Amino acid sequence: MNGGDPLAGPREGALRITLAGWTVVLEVEDAALAGPLRRVFGAFLAPEAVAAEARLVMRTPFSPSAPPTVQELPRLEPGDSGTLRVEGAGYSAVLSEDRSHADVIGSGRYPVENVIKVMLASALAKRGGLLIHGVGLVHEGRAALFVGHSGAGKSTLGGLWRDAGGTVLADELVAVWPVEGGGWRAAGTPWNVPTRAAEARLVAVGTLGWDATSRWEAQGAGEVARVLLLNAMLPEPTAAGRGVLVGAAGRVLSSLETARLVFARDASAADVVRARLTAAGAR
Repeated sequence: MNGGDPLAGPREGALRITLAGWTVVLEVEDAALAGPLRRVFGAFLAPEAVAAEARLVMRTPFSPSAPPTVQELPRLEPGDSGTLRVEGAGYSAVLSEDRSHADVIGSGRYPVENVIKVMLASALAKRGGLLIHGVGLVHEGRAALFVGHSGAGKSTLGGLWRDAGGTVLADELVAVWPVEGGGWRAAGTPWNVPTRAAEARLVAVGTLGWDATSRWEAQGAGEVARVLLLNAMLPEPTAAGRGVLVGAAGRVLSSLETARLVFARDASAADVVRARLTAAGAR
C-alpha cells in the first residue's frame, strides 16, 4: 500500500471533489477515465483552494477485464494493521487505517465510485453521521429524508417532487451529519439524479407507503430506525462499526421528527411534503 501523505498535492489532471463537506482527490492511471469521472462528479468539483482530506489512487490491472453488467455492493473485510479491504467484481482496494487513502486496482469508473462510497461512509461516521440509501427532498432550506425497501417509492417520490419544482438532494445516497450547536444537515451525492451539489437542514426522517390519497402520519422513532438501519451503509465490517452506525441512527432519530409518508402517484404527494416542511420553518 502506498504510504505517502494523502494530503500532498495531487498529480496533474487529478480530480478534486467535495461530498458533504469532505474533499477527496481522485488519481486514475487510465487517462480515458477522465471524461466519465467528470460527468459523474462534475457538480461536485472542489476549488483548488479547498484542502483535500483524502486521496484515491487507481491503477489498471495487468489483465483488464470487461466491467460487470450488474453492479454489486462492495465486500468489506478488515485488513492488516487496521486497514480495510474492499472487494468487488473486477476490482480490489485497500484503505489506510484512518481511511484517508485508498489504493485501488481496477478498470472503469465503477471501482472509483464504489470505493468513494465506502470512504465517504467512513468520513461521515467520524463526524457522527450516516450515508443513507433514501430520497432527500428540500423546501426553503429544510430537508426531509425518506427510506424504504426496494419498490417503496423513493425514485417515484423524487420524480413527483421534481415535477412540482422541488429540489431533490438525491434518490440513491443521502449524507447526513450533526452540526456544531445542534441540528443535522443532509447533502446530496453524485449518484443517480443530482445535477448540482446541494445541502439543507434536516428536519424529518420517515418511511414510505402507497395509498390512493397522500398524507403525513406520525411514526415512532423505533419503527423508523428498523428501516433506516437496513438502508444505512456500514462504515466498518466490525462490531464497533455496527455500534457506530446504530448510535448515529439513534441520535438523529431522537432529535428530529419521525414520520410515515403515505402517498399517491400524483401531485398531492409533493403538496403534503411541502406543507410539512413549510410548517417546520414556523416552529
